[in-house]
Amino acid sequence: MNKFYKSPIHYMGGKFDLLPYLIEQFPKKEEVSIFYDVFGGGANVSMNVPYNRVIYNELNYNIVNLLKMLRDNKPDVIYNHILKRIEQFDLNTIGTDYRSGIEKDKIDYYNKSYLKFRDFYNKSNPRNVMDLYTLTFYSFCNLMRFNNKNEFNMPYGNRCYLPEEDKNRIEEAHKLLQKIEINLGDAFELLKRITKNENQFIYIDPPYINSTAIYNENRAENKGWTLEDDERLFAELDRLTSLGIKWAYSNVLEIRGKSNNHIEEWANKNGYTIIDFEDKVYSSLGKGNANAREVLIINYEQRVKKYSIFDFGIEM
Repeated sequence: MNKFYKSPIHYMGGKFDLLPYLIEQFPKKEEVSIFYDVFGGGANVSMNVPYNRVIYNELNYNIVNLLKMLRDNKPDVIYNHILKRIEQFDLNTIGTDYRSGIEKDKIDYYNKSYLKFRDFYNKSNPRNVMDLYTLTFYSFCNLMRFNNKNEFNMPYGNRCYLPEEDKNRIEEAHKLLQKIEINLGDAFELLKRITKNENQFIYIDPPYINSTAIYNENRAENKGWTLEDDERLFAELDRLTSLGIKWAYSNVLEIRGKSNNHIEEWANKNGYTIIDFEDKVYSSLGKGNANAREVLIINYEQRVKKYSIFDFGIEM
């Protein structure tokens, strides 16, 4: 069983649970000179691919700053900073969900402690990226969201920093990120710069137009992913195919009763292979299974013809 490393950054839409299957379907190490993770997110894919050169790209500068922080700072500096803030603001050190038996007054107290720390971060000038990272251990679903004033506004999530588990993830990420080139930029601009076949392999995991993920909300910083964006991306993937460049594209064909027929029609029209993820449970912000049909679409010969998600185990 291969060991897969989970990103210490909590990011909606991360592909950690599907890594065994994704890696199995990706081209072999010796076939790829450069791997591009175009919509890199929390970097679960970038940290686990076997390729010698890995270029991670992400438009969200907060995510990029967190990854650079994890890469460029020694792990003990990071978790010592987290512990310092926990003590300074009296943040909780155990989960405070009602179901855990914690009294309501304690939950209210830790909620106020979190809000005090959140206010401290928002008013800091300059802001410390390690403070932002610490906030994500306590925010709702461990996620980041900023309002139009660029203020972090995720509510308290009854969660906390777990010293042993989170410390290990920070240490693992620090090592793995050393091999990764981290790029802040627009995905379309990155793709346009790829003009000839040099044995690149490109992984594309864009926002899903029918999802309710935070990265797809209609906000000043991020206007959300649209059908027009899908069409632009299809044109780029078709262009890359004409150059003989291999790519793999993740998306959902069905979710919460809505179908993305345009994706399936485009793939079938161009002869691309659609690989279904069987028995994939998809959830969004604690709302449970969204009855999604998540797929991987590729423009090269499929390596594994039959797959069930239960055929693989993930070692943490």
